[in-house]
Amino acid sequence: MGLNRARWSRQQHGDAELAVLPHDEPEPLVVDGFTRRLEAELRQHNEDMVPWARLRMRMAVHHGVVVNGPNGYPCRDAVVVSRLLDSKPLRGVLEQWPEANLAVMLSDLVYRSVVEAGHTSLRTDQFRRLAVREKEFKGYGWLWLPGCSDTIDMYARPIVPRWDSAGVQARPYVVRAEEVSDVVVRGRHRATAQRGFISG
Repeated sequence: MGLNRARWSRQQHGDAELAVLPHDEPEPLVVDGFTRRLEAELRQHNEDMVPWARLRMRMAVHHGVVVNGPNGYPCRDAVVVSRLLDSKPLRGVLEQWPEANLAVMLSDLVYRSVVEAGHTSLRTDQFRRLAVREKEFKGYGWLWLPGCSDTIDMYARPIVPRWDSAGVQARPYVVRAEEVSDVVVRGRHRATAQRGFISG
């Protein structure tokens, strides 16, 4: 697929993963190809599972500057992807769409610079804009349900915010970054059953 996870710098946070990607990992491929492949793997895994045993994931992707500290990434853009991933609207999505295996939230920056700009195979009508208000963060994210958004109307169902979502066992983050000494100056975010990425 063109991505090499062996090169990613990854941090585990419970059932979540924060991964910092090298600067030459293409962001459109992370947003598009990687995410589609992840959904396909989840779909195959869940094919013969009873509903309560299915593995379902949330994922958030952001682009920004991250600083590598002794206890992680103490910087605003790392916080942004975490707030998107843990937002009550995204937590509620998998309850509203039980057929979805993966719920993806792109930051407004990633959506406009990667999807809206035409750098992926994704269409803008596959996304739904959501307001996110989490702690100190106030902004917007763009919801995408890989594997479902071609067959459903993204605005057909209300999204009821949830503090937690049954059946969501993890979340992913993806971070793409270029390091100068101890400072990550470029990064990317993504998320799977708890994962997060920050890309730059």
